[in-house]
Formats: sequence, structure tokens, C-alpha cells
Amino acid sequence: MTRLIITRHGQSIANAEKRFAGHSDFDLSDIGKHQAELAADYICEKEKIDFIYSSDLKRAYNTAVPTAKRLGMEIIPTTELREIFAGEWESLTTDEIAERYTADFDIWRNDYARSRCTGGESTAEVYERVVKAVCAIAEKHPGKTLLLSTHATVVRSLSAYSLGLTAEQAGDIPFTHNASINIFTYENGRLIPETLNIIEHLGDTVTGVHRSFCKNAKGN
Repeated sequence: MTRLIITRHGQSIANAEKRFAGHSDFDLSDIGKHQAELAADYICEKEKIDFIYSSDLKRAYNTAVPTAKRLGMEIIPTTELREIFAGEWESLTTDEIAERYTADFDIWRNDYARSRCTGGESTAEVYERVVKAVCAIAEKHPGKTLLLSTHATVVRSLSAYSLGLTAEQAGDIPFTHNASINIFTYENGRLIPETLNIIEHLGDTVTGVHRSFCKNAKGN
């Protein structure tokens, strides 16, 4: 059995400015940097990490840095853990996207399973990409505990997959908070959820949406 500790990055500058970051390489905000330290506190206290993987984008990579420094470990960057490629939406504010790409953005907000960033990836393509990548990483390290630092759409896809939901059903899963921690196990080819959207370590720095989604998911 492989244990997967999967974090969403801390608040980024794009989050703070309400921009759709996608593959644009925004760094963490000051709040996000503090959240990364708080996540490191939680992870180092409760888990024994054997390997650390991260999206190569700054906001995810730098969320893993405090944990890696405390443990004296290297971070293995991978493009497969990147956020959805947002195409023409990259770096725009949500208001700008809503104004310029009204039809596509309405689908994103109201029919997530069918959505595609204009000129970019679809949510279904992200689901297929990240499920394949994370299962391959888990297969590479049987019996180990891995920390993976990544992005909101990635965590949403993995949560859906672990709960037996298809890409078409991934919209049933709320987005996870910045610097939340999500715990899964991987065994016999299956990704199994343990606890999703842990935010107890964040205190008054909680940012994002769907505050009520922190729950145990054992047995699914």
C-alpha cells in the first residue's frame, strides 16, 4: 500500500487577484507562503514522507519547499501535476473571462464536465492526465508515503476518481481550499480516499470556497 499526501498550493498572487492562472507561473502571495509553512507543520508532525513530488509551477513547488527543507529532501518536479492549461484565459481575471468568453465560461461555471478553457484543456483531459500520472507515481514507490504538491483542478479530479466518479461526474466534487491536505492510499491499482480537504492546520488563513467540504471519506 502506498500512501499519498496531496496538497493544493497555498494562496497564489493569481488567487489574490482573482486571476485564472492555468500554466502561468504565478508565485505564492504572502498569505500563501504562510500557509505553506502551516502545511509543513502538519505534515511533518503527522506523516513520515519518503518522496516529494510537485508541479513545476512556482505556486505548487514553493508550497512543498518548507516541508522539503525541514526533512532535508529534494522535490521532484513534474509537468504532469500542473493545473489545467487555460489557453486564452491564462492570467485573465474572472471578470475579463466572463466578458470576453461568455459562452465558454458559462459552461465552466454551470456544466463543469463539458467545460474547456478557450484554446486550452478540457476538464476531462485534466482528469485523464492526472489520474494516469499519479497512479504511475504510486506504482513507482510501493509501500512508501509520498507528498504531492499540486493544483485545484488536479485535486478535484483525483478526489472524483478515488470516489468512483468519472470525468463527467467530477463537477460533483467541490474545489479544495488553498494549502488543504488530501490523503489517499493506492493499493491493487485503486486510489482510495482517506480524508479530503483537511484545513484544520490553516486557522484564520483559510481561503477559497466550499469551507464545509472537509470530511472523512473512508470506505468509498
